Amino acid sequence: MAELRAYPTLETWLNPVTRGLARRLANMEWQKTLDEIDFEYRMTDVEIAGRPCVRYETAGDNSDDLFIFYVHGGGLVCGSPRLNASMVLPALRLTGAESVGVSYTLLPEGRFPKPLDEIDSVYKALLPTLDNKRLVILSDSMGCMLALANLLRWRDEGVRLPDRVVLVSPALDGAAASDTYRTLDRHDPLIRSHNGRNAQKLFEFYAPGEDLKNPLISPIYGYFPGLPPMLVHVGSREVLLGDAARVAEHARRANVESTLRVFDGMFHLFHMHWSLSEAKAAHDDIADFIRKA
Repeated sequence: MAELRAYPTLETWLNPVTRGLARRLANMEWQKTLDEIDFEYRMTDVEIAGRPCVRYETAGDNSDDLFIFYVHGGGLVCGSPRLNASMVLPALRLTGAESVGVSYTLLPEGRFPKPLDEIDSVYKALLPTLDNKRLVILSDSMGCMLALANLLRWRDEGVRLPDRVVLVSPALDGAAASDTYRTLDRHDPLIRSHNGRNAQKLFEFYAPGEDLKNPLISPIYGYFPGLPPMLVHVGSREVLLGDAARVAEHARRANVESTLRVFDGMFHLFHMHWSLSEAKAAHDDIADFIRKA
């Protein structure tokens, strides 16, 4: 915990002069987590539907009928399928699945609905190649917002949905209504919420002039019936604990199978620190959930 560096302040992300430096600092921290991976892996750049993507491979037994579609986090301002790969690689190592991570346009160029549409195009381009494979979406942080918003669209369009969905430390509410934006502020070692104001400002940066309770922007306000089973992971120190609890309960009330796992004392995206025993336990749980697809 003492070695963690808090994410750059929201003001540095919003300021075009300091945004580049903030992005480099955050990306460097995520890149370092790959050093904790102690198994063989390979990442290959590919292009799908005109978007840069990454295809992941790990050593071990392959499961020819299992595919994971990864949507990375990073607050819509940083990160990439490569930089955040320590989130998805353990799931592949443990399940033998094939996987692709999608790269979407970051802010300020990637304003709503551009990232949604880019993920949508890659997902739909992949579907014909998957045949009868079991399909799982794995996402983290603001990537969960993009994944879940698209799930709502795909369900309404009649597009094939994934068999299962994994949401890790989900950020889903632009209105910042979750209680933990206030009660856990300053207890979260990575994120300062300022009583939820930072979340609201970030969502406003993403979707200026829009209703922040629009389910395509804040999918926690969406209509959930018909969505696939979901697994939600979060740490007990995260200001996003409330979003995680609310989405799991919202799904349960809509008769969607949902499981919420809260890891005591853990911080935002602790899963990326593979050297932690808690991260290994969390990835084991994710792998068990994925295998049941």
